[in-house]
Amino acid sequence: MKGFIFEELNGGASCRTYLIVSPRTREALIVDPVLEMVPGYMQRLAKDQLRLAMVVDTHTHADHLSGGRELARMTGAVHVGAPAGSVQRPLREGEVLVVGDVRLTVWASPGHTSDALVLVMEDRVLTGDTLLIGATGRTDLPTGDAEAEYFSLQRLLSLPGEMLVFPAHDYGGRTFSTIGHERLTNPRLRLEHEAFIRLMSAPRTEKPARLAEALAYNTRPLEARDEPAEQVSVF
Repeated sequence: MKGFIFEELNGGASCRTYLIVSPRTREALIVDPVLEMVPGYMQRLAKDQLRLAMVVDTHTHADHLSGGRELARMTGAVHVGAPAGSVQRPLREGEVLVVGDVRLTVWASPGHTSDALVLVMEDRVLTGDTLLIGATGRTDLPTGDAEAEYFSLQRLLSLPGEMLVFPAHDYGGRTFSTIGHERLTNPRLRLEHEAFIRLMSAPRTEKPARLAEALAYNTRPLEARDEPAEQVSVF
């Protein structure tokens, strides 16, 4: 893959949003945008005269409002990913997203949610809420499944150790990890299958502060005016 621009847009906040740009075509993709941050994303696109081609939500977010539909409305980009009834185009296992010279392979990665996805590039993987730095996505929220997450994580661990890991959240100010580092240091990944299931299935009293609001907003049905003018480019 030729060179590309890769930036985290939220200034190190716990919710992570990624901008990926093909310098040759000036086309861009934004992954997991936050609604309140959309004006800042628009400023960033305008600064370098970038054309937003795609917006991806890697799963149904339960802790914040997605900015995906608003970005698509403002720019003409195609909103893809999850949840299936609320984006312009759901994504399937094995599809390849193409933005200029940049290619991202879609892996279905259920567990944190049933619709969770990860995006695999040549040297890095955007892990959504499936694999976090030093942790994994919780499975006690709607559509979560500890068994499914265990096998999704095993698949991620099959990637080369030098692969960079960029999650959709981090609560310790860390920017990235690697698959190899997570294999060695992530306590949940060191658990055997049954122990992992017990841990991830244990009841948790704390819930995301905006759980009901976020789920209602992020799963609202797609409206006719939101339909894309053209299909996203995939292999």
